[in-house]
Amino acid sequence: MLPQRRLRADELIRGPIKSKTLFPVLILHLLDRQAEHGSSLMAQIEALCDGLLAVNTNTIYPLLRRLEERGFVLGEWEHPTKRSRRIYRITAQGHARLARIKGDMLPYLRMLAASVERLRHELYETEAPERVAS
Repeated sequence: MLPQRRLRADELIRGPIKSKTLFPVLILHLLDRQAEHGSSLMAQIEALCDGLLAVNTNTIYPLLRRLEERGFVLGEWEHPTKRSRRIYRITAQGHARLARIKGDMLPYLRMLAASVERLRHELYETEAPERVAS
């Protein structure tokens, strides 16, 4: 019997879902806690997602630039006179955007969690769980 390969979430959650929804809300959420640089944000997302979502510089830095262009974050060089890390802070506009995304995302996350629970129950339990009204 061949060993089972654990699929990474980024193999399941692709493209627009990850880069247009999950990563922006995670970045804004983390910056809401404190200002951070890009590599710290990548490490925190990796840890938060238990390594299931692959985070790389080709995803995070262009996203940070887009969030900055839209006024949701402000990036400043750690040392203005020499090339250094860029520290990002959430703006008032970013706080409003985060609140809106989180409000829109909660029903989706509940539906996703309920669907996963029904699948787990179907495959490993004998009775179907109650359906949660949305």
